Amino acid sequence: MNNTPYSIHANPDSIPVIHSNWYPPAAVTEKNLQYAQILMPDLAAAVSEMTTVHQYLYQSWTAGSNYNKESGKLDSRALHKNIRRVIQRIAVVEQHHFTIIGQLITLLGGQPECRSVEPCSYWRGNMVDYSCDIRTVLATDAESEKFAAQAYADQSQKIKDPQVSKMLARLSLDEKLHYKIFSDFLSQI
Repeated sequence: MNNTPYSIHANPDSIPVIHSNWYPPAAVTEKNLQYAQILMPDLAAAVSEMTTVHQYLYQSWTAGSNYNKESGKLDSRALHKNIRRVIQRIAVVEQHHFTIIGQLITLLGGQPECRSVEPCSYWRGNMVDYSCDIRTVLATDAESEKFAAQAYADQSQKIKDPQVSKMLARLSLDEKLHYKIFSDFLSQI
């Protein structure tokens, strides 16, 4: 991974939001409902790909935008526009992760429902952090990505199916990259 800090002043489309390693195919060695259950929270629990996608989309529309009561207009600095664009691009990667996790759960023999492991704990919109403050957004996102990177790394060790394990390790690389981007941006605000 690049050790040079990612600049909030850079062209937002020039910042890599996906790790350079190829994704392995979404595959399993054999069905395993226990492994499918391990992955269920990654799909659509409070801390999940589904929540992350929705949160990042919301942030790509609103982060750093403040309503100016005096002028009656929305104040959105160009710098925040760059950050919102990077968040929007990361949301697309997280949506890809959401798809991969759903495919793995299905291949493992599970039902990729939008809930955590608990039967009646379906995903809800109030799981999204609706903050617009740019510092809060970047700090929250960095923490979320750090958690996701570690969770995928841990699951890749816990799950003994080499196909699933390889994919989880690969997803962890994207999350580490996102953590670095958000951390670097936060240090420049």
